[in-house]
Amino acid sequence: METKKNKKTSLKIIFLLFLAVGIVISFLPFGKFDVWHNAFSFFGLNDFSAVTDKSPFAIHVLEVGKADSIFIESNGKYMLVDGGTSDCGEKIYEYLYRKGVNHLDCVVNTHPDNDHIGGLAYIIKNLEVKKYYRSDFLVNSSYKSDEYIEVQKALKEKNVPEETLRFGKSFNLGNTKIDVVAPIKQSNNSNNNSVVMKLTYGDTSFLLMGDAEKEEEMDIIKSKADISSDFIKIGHHGSNTSTSAPFLNAVNPKYAAISVADDTNHLPKKDILKRLISKNIKTYRTDVNGTLIFMSDGEKISVKTRR
Repeated sequence: METKKNKKTSLKIIFLLFLAVGIVISFLPFGKFDVWHNAFSFFGLNDFSAVTDKSPFAIHVLEVGKADSIFIESNGKYMLVDGGTSDCGEKIYEYLYRKGVNHLDCVVNTHPDNDHIGGLAYIIKNLEVKKYYRSDFLVNSSYKSDEYIEVQKALKEKNVPEETLRFGKSFNLGNTKIDVVAPIKQSNNSNNNSVVMKLTYGDTSFLLMGDAEKEEEMDIIKSKADISSDFIKIGHHGSNTSTSAPFLNAVNPKYAAISVADDTNHLPKKDILKRLISKNIKTYRTDVNGTLIFMSDGEKISVKTRR
């Protein structure tokens, strides 16, 4: 039988081996961002995010409380949509770090509310960001929060190019086509100026709603844009202001994700959950399921979650 002393010695040896492997890996071409990701892989102790290593496309709905931050990877290209609140930046960065991500091909801020833009300044300061996309809400607006100003400073310091996203814009992330289906017109409500995007990978599709409310949903329906999707990130954290029955019918998804946490608003609202249940939509919540990962091989979608 192994003694306590022998067990301690064995643990010390394992720790030293782990440390040595990490040091050796740090000198290899993939650099420091892959150190711990590859070291964990070496010992078969992969971080949760490693479930997507062999998947050509994945959406990570990060657990950031009643806020939004969504990481997307497609054929080795990376996009971050929103950055949660100001205190979420470091947490998001650490998640990407463990994943081995050392740059972002683009960052999208759906709209400048603190629970979507707050953590982005930290991300921009600490990761290489090749392109920054934003809503047109601030083009003719005097609304400039402290968080927005911090992001603008970070973009200037890092010399990151910016572009405004509006209805009709399309771009690619790896083999994923991204169509911007909103905003269509400017509103005095920042939520109704949310960037709404449909991502298409092979025969699978994903709709990201930001905080779009019923008014913007109706604009999208009237535009005749093809919003039918297998997956929807529910707008405005499951508030009654969003996810109207006509809009949900038009999307007709199989999967839904709600980024939410316990607070005084008691989200998601029961009416929204009933609407999703009535359509047999498999619904996942960050307050219940933790971080949510939706993977696609171009034909089918698989889901992993972790609290």
